[in-house]
Amino acid sequence: MFGPPPTARTRSAAQLSFLEPVARLDTSPLRELVRRNAQNVPGVYRMIGARGDVLYVGKSRTLRTRLLSYFRLPWPEHRHARMLRETANIEWDVMPNEFAALLREARLIRAHLPEYNKRGARPLDQWWVIVVRREPVPRLRVQRASTVSGSRAGAGATVIGPFAHRAPLVSAVRVLNDALGLRDCADRVPMVLRDAGDFFADDARYTRTPGCHRYETRRCLGPCVAACSQAEYLTQLTRAQQFINGISDEPQVALEQEMAVASAQLSFERAGWLRDRLAALETLNAQLTRVREALSRPSFAYRVPGRANADWLYLVREGRVLADTSVADPHGVERLLALESQPPARATALTVDALEELTLLEHWFRTRGEEQLRTAPTIREVLTSC
Repeated sequence: MFGPPPTARTRSAAQLSFLEPVARLDTSPLRELVRRNAQNVPGVYRMIGARGDVLYVGKSRTLRTRLLSYFRLPWPEHRHARMLRETANIEWDVMPNEFAALLREARLIRAHLPEYNKRGARPLDQWWVIVVRREPVPRLRVQRASTVSGSRAGAGATVIGPFAHRAPLVSAVRVLNDALGLRDCADRVPMVLRDAGDFFADDARYTRTPGCHRYETRRCLGPCVAACSQAEYLTQLTRAQQFINGISDEPQVALEQEMAVASAQLSFERAGWLRDRLAALETLNAQLTRVREALSRPSFAYRVPGRANADWLYLVREGRVLADTSVADPHGVERLLALESQPPARATALTVDALEELTLLEHWFRTRGEEQLRTAPTIREVLTSC
């Protein structure tokens, strides 16, 4: 509505050049490198900074054309033109097809977290997830999938999802937190567990007050006021994860019993409130069931035409590309057949690393319906039918 100050919009090229002295770097050697060596084939490229850090990862079906286009961008207006002035080297890998390039790009971005990669345009931004981080007093966080994948804060976290809509997910997580006494406060609220060795716990002068009303209304265990031990809190967190994983329906049963008591006591207003909370949990459970079904689908094989009639074969299991090989490589095909014969593990939740590939595959096959004709339940079937 208000926009940036006028001075930010009217800076001259000379002023921007003064702010970014590295922009005077001569890019003609890089352009000559691309012109002489790159080909118009599917591939993945990396812009490398002076210290060897990866500034940007991209992919293209026509690698040479895409790389040369960077040298025609207006400087200093375009962010990629400014990035090019910070680039000391350009590296690229030729890929057998566009799908291979897309997969390789996603994995490189996840590995390097390049500064110039814009995540807002990625398929993950369309989805929401529940995240449980590794921390002393974890909580159930609802986040955009794009903020978790490729985030160092998400390392080692458990990711549940993805979900299409945020509002019902937030409501259901709030009910689950209340049912099991899990915290939903911000990270800035200090946690002081009962078993943390608090020397002042018995001194009235140092009595703590909770950061919210949920402890007084018995909807939180109170890990911020030493009202529970870490073991007690983690027990309740485990129960939440068991509900999410479809192992236990304890929170739903507890709400049903409480609603029955309220109805018997003719407390219809409270019974109606409990009914709404139960409906939120049932909605979450239905969504989780769909996620578990998607993760437990049997593996399938995907055959993609490649350059010079060199078809490529992919084994997909539980939302991830487990392995791939050239159809012309008999040893590679035997390796995929051996992997396919192994029984899949029971998957109930995602890891951060698996999240992007699941949404990448969903987006790929949803936007390219004809590609589903190149899939088959088994490798042998896809080799004979496609």
